[in-house]
Amino acid sequence: MSLANAHALFCGLKAEPSYLANLDVSDDERGQLMEARREIRMALKAAAARIQVTDNYWQESYRQKVSWRQRPDIHIKFMTQGSFAYRTLNDPAQKLTQEIDLDDGMYVPVQFIENGEPALAAKGLFEFVDAVLKPLCDARGWTRDPTKACCARVKLWQGAHIDIPIYSIPQDRFEQLRESLAKADLHMATRDSVKGAWKLPSDKIMLAQRDGSWVQSDPQMMHDWVEGRAERYGPSFRRLCRFFKGWRDYTWEKSTLSSICLMRAVDMALTELPGLPNGERDDELILEVAKRLPSIFEGKVANPVLFHLCINEWSNEDRGKINEGATALRGEMEAALERTGDAEQVVLKLRNRFGTRLPYRPDAVKIAPKISAIQKAPAAVVAAPRIIPSTSG
Repeated sequence: MSLANAHALFCGLKAEPSYLANLDVSDDERGQLMEARREIRMALKAAAARIQVTDNYWQESYRQKVSWRQRPDIHIKFMTQGSFAYRTLNDPAQKLTQEIDLDDGMYVPVQFIENGEPALAAKGLFEFVDAVLKPLCDARGWTRDPTKACCARVKLWQGAHIDIPIYSIPQDRFEQLRESLAKADLHMATRDSVKGAWKLPSDKIMLAQRDGSWVQSDPQMMHDWVEGRAERYGPSFRRLCRFFKGWRDYTWEKSTLSSICLMRAVDMALTELPGLPNGERDDELILEVAKRLPSIFEGKVANPVLFHLCINEWSNEDRGKINEGATALRGEMEAALERTGDAEQVVLKLRNRFGTRLPYRPDAVKIAPKISAIQKAPAAVVAAPRIIPSTSG
């Protein structure tokens, strides 16, 4: 057990918001995001019939063989992904330069041609999305960002945007997706888990690139991995991911340390602990993860679902900055929880790394007698069961 107990500062204050609550996006902004997503979806669905009859939206080899009258009707579906779907979304720490990001994948059913690619042209689908959203953006005062290589981006206001990655799926699988999404909507309405609500073969899901190419990509694999970690570690996993994302965003205005890399690093650190989190001491869990971050970042951090991909291939300059920041976090956490013994200093040291969204509440910090703290066994974990079920990863 650490000398200081600062769990309440991170999660558990009752009279005022804890750090976790201060990371939440406001209800007003969340509502605006949901309304913008609804309008964008409606506009694209209403215009989907254009795809069938517009030659530029199809690959040349396909349209030479198949007239527009023989092309299939196009219906599109959407699935929100990323931190919004993982429930790890944070309000930006530096609002002038950082933004809330909502990723809403657009799925288009299509036939595949001889070379294994979709019959639809990737570049043509970007043209379709850009053309449909232009009048909507003009009317709402939104701005389109045509520079993103793998998605269409709509900037809603300073500090928020919606990304629309475009996926093709086999036409014969589209009904399966439509039925599964209906189930997911039902589960969401009853606030039950939507884990496993829909599945598609990953090798048949292709992500459009603005340069006209297609790449294999299945965001559901990552979603399943996050759900699997949350199932294994409990609610502490999502909280830890949000805490460390909050640390990153407070430390750097911009960083190549991705959220997926942070989530994977948290997972790697937790596997080194002797048991599973019990949710009673988030501060000690943050400390244990922080102690391991420098060595984790120094080694290879593999993509959790595409193991051959490294997600911390940073430049020497970026690696130096990230390692310096992780080392500073480790030192400050150790000083605050293990060596300080003064409640006010505990708060000040933690705020040095997490910012002023961590509440200034020295009265909420519990200081244990040094001898007692040394004698007691760690309380942040409980024994792991013999078999740990996991959906993926």
